[in-house]
Amino acid sequence: MKRLATVLVASAIALAGCSVSDSQDQGGAGEKHLNVETVYKADTTDPHTVGNPYFLSSGAFETLTKVSQEGTLKPWLADSWDSQDMIHWTFALHDGVKFHNGKAMDAEAVKKSIEHAIQVNPAMAKSLPIESMSADGKTLSVVTTKPLATLPSAFAHYNAVITDVDDSGSAPVGTGAFKFTSLDIAQAGELEANPDYWDGKAKLDTATLTANEDANTRMMDLQSGQTDVIFRPSLENLDALNSDDIKVETVASSRVYELMYNYANPASGSLWSNEEFRKGFDALIDREGINSSILKGNGEVAVGPFSPSSPAAIDGQAPAFGVDKALEYFKNAGLSVDGGQVTKDGAPLNFTIATYTARAELPLIAQAIQDQAKKVGITLNIVTPDNIDEFLQAEPWDIATYALNTTTRGDGSYFVSSSYASDGALNYGKYNDAELNTMIDKFNTTIDQDERMKQVQEIGTYLQDHTVNSYIVFPHTSAALKTSVSGWVTPPNEHEYPLITKDLDIAS
Repeated sequence: MKRLATVLVASAIALAGCSVSDSQDQGGAGEKHLNVETVYKADTTDPHTVGNPYFLSSGAFETLTKVSQEGTLKPWLADSWDSQDMIHWTFALHDGVKFHNGKAMDAEAVKKSIEHAIQVNPAMAKSLPIESMSADGKTLSVVTTKPLATLPSAFAHYNAVITDVDDSGSAPVGTGAFKFTSLDIAQAGELEANPDYWDGKAKLDTATLTANEDANTRMMDLQSGQTDVIFRPSLENLDALNSDDIKVETVASSRVYELMYNYANPASGSLWSNEEFRKGFDALIDREGINSSILKGNGEVAVGPFSPSSPAAIDGQAPAFGVDKALEYFKNAGLSVDGGQVTKDGAPLNFTIATYTARAELPLIAQAIQDQAKKVGITLNIVTPDNIDEFLQAEPWDIATYALNTTTRGDGSYFVSSSYASDGALNYGKYNDAELNTMIDKFNTTIDQDERMKQVQEIGTYLQDHTVNSYIVFPHTSAALKTSVSGWVTPPNEHEYPLITKDLDIAS
C-alpha cells in the first residue's frame, strides 16, 4: 500500500504542470471560486429520480426536513410539523423562501414538487404513501394512507428536494444557496451564489461540482490542483495526502460495511436460511484485521448495524472470529466437516460474492473473506458489476459486500424498513421474517421519540443476534481539502447533507 501511495503522489506531481488554473482564476477576476469533487455523477437532470445525492450535494436544493451532524431530525424548508394520529399531518413552511427563478415558495409549489417525486419515482411513492395533500398559503396538509410516524424523516431524502416543477429550463430550479448556471451530467455542474437566498448570502461567488467514482483519481485531482476539495478519499491512502497545502478531515460515519446474504437464491437460499450456517460464515470474517489492514484503523469493528456514535447503537461484542468456531457452527448446521473442510452432500461449497469499486475498501474486504473461506474449503468467486444495485436485483448471487447508511433520516427508520421489511426497496436478499416485520411495523407507527429509540435498538439487537446479515466495520467518513479552504464541514454521509454550503470560503 505504501508503494501505491508513492506512485500516486509522483503521478500527481507529474500532472500538476498540466492542471487547470487555480480556483481564483477560474472564477474570474476578484471572484471566489471553489472546485468540489464528489463520488457519484448525476444520472439524470431530474432531482426526483436521480440515483444519488448529486443535487443535494450541490447546495442548490433543500428538503422540508434535514438531519443534523449529530443525526437528529431538524426543520429546514418546513419550520414545524404536527400530527395527532400519524395520518393527518400539517407542515408550516418557512416564510420568505424563493426559488432561483424568483418565484415564491408556497405550499402549492411544495405540493406540486412532492406529487412529481411520487409520480416519477416508485421508491418515493413507497416511502411517501400519501392519499391527499392540500395547500393554504404557507401551510401544507398531508393525509397518508396509513399511520406513518416516519413521514417527516422521509421528507429528508435527497429525492424529496423541493423544486419548481413548473419551470422548464435546462437545469432544475431549487431554493438553495447556489443555483446552476450550466449542467452537464457527464462532466460538471457550474454554480453561482443565489443572491436572494433566504438564509444569508454565500461567501463564494461560484463553484464547480464534479464527480469521479475512483478514489485514487479524486486523490490525484486534489494533489495536482485540479480541485480544491475531494469527498471520501481512499482510507488506505490518507497519510499520502497530508501536507503543507492539503489537510484531511475524518469523522465518525453513519455507514456500515456489511455482507448481505441471498435468501432467495434457488441454489444457496436454504443454506442462508439456516442461522447456524450464517453464524459459521460470519465467524470467517476477521473484523479486527479488516479494520487495521484495509481501513488502516479508520473505522470501528461493527457490533450490530448502528455506529457507536449513533443513539441507536447496541451493547455487546462483535462475533467471535476463527476457523474452529466456524467449523463448529457448520457442523450444527448439518454440514459435513472432515479434516477442516466443509462439504454438503459430499460436494464442496462454491459461492458468488459481489462487490463494487465505488467503495475502494469493499473489493479488498471481499478478497480477505475469500482467503478465510478457502481455509475451510469454501470457494468464493468475486464479481464486480458496473452497477451493484442493478446486479443484486437481476442477477444470481450468494453474498454481497455492501455499504449502507443505517441512521439516515435521524433514527434508522429508512434503513430498517428498506433493508429488512419483506417489501423493502433494499432488501435484495429477500429476507422475510414475520417477527421482524412486526417489530418494524410497530416502530414505524410509534411517535414518542424515546420509545422509537428503544424499539430501533431492539431491532438492531435482533439483527445482530440472528446474523440476518453480517456487519463488519463502521468506516470513518473523510474529506481532503486545500488549507486555503474554510467553512467546510465533513458530513457523516453524503446522502443527507449539502457539500457546497453558504459558509464555504477560499482565501484569495
